[in-house]
Amino acid sequence: MSQINNSYEYYQSSQGLLRMLNNKKGGNALINQLVADNDLKYQNRMEELGFKAGKGNDKYKNVDTASTNLLDALEKLQDKDLFAAEEGKEYDKSNLLKAVSNYVCAYNSTVSNLTKCGGALYNSFDKELKASFKEKAEEFAKLGISLEQDGKLAVNQDKLNEASVDDIKALFEKGSGYVSNMTESLNSINEIIGKAIAMSSTNYNPQGLMY
Repeated sequence: MSQINNSYEYYQSSQGLLRMLNNKKGGNALINQLVADNDLKYQNRMEELGFKAGKGNDKYKNVDTASTNLLDALEKLQDKDLFAAEEGKEYDKSNLLKAVSNYVCAYNSTVSNLTKCGGALYNSFDKELKASFKEKAEEFAKLGISLEQDGKLAVNQDKLNEASVDDIKALFEKGSGYVSNMTESLNSINEIIGKAIAMSSTNYNPQGLMY
């Protein structure tokens, strides 16, 4: 697991335990301080990895927006209506092909914004996204989708048009290996960015919770 993911998971587990203890004690000054100290240590760790919130954090917000859009595009590809004809009508897969193309566009936007960030955020998730694709490279090839050197996806539209509905469904249906891996990575991106940006204006109430 990458350094940035390791750091975040350690932070989450530590903070969760502290807040659970604080909830039972109704707000303890010592635990409040430990919560704040843990936040500071995490912020310092993120800065060591090149992730600095505050001024100039628009590039991180852009990654957050792009990855959220990619999650939405991925979720739309799990719509059962895309894979079957309406009752009494002949099946038209144009909406399915459009959904795949939209996914590729959203994917490439996420990669572009990660590239602009650089540093540990890019290094960690660029590897994760590429690994998820390469694991299913043969399945993507059936759809005419390939991975470029810059990490973006390229589409052979003729081949995509000829792809079978079953092949598309197997790759993008809910619970598939690819969907699970991508969902986990994208949720991690949003959680890490959200926390890092929030730290620039963190305050605590008596229970040690941010407000």
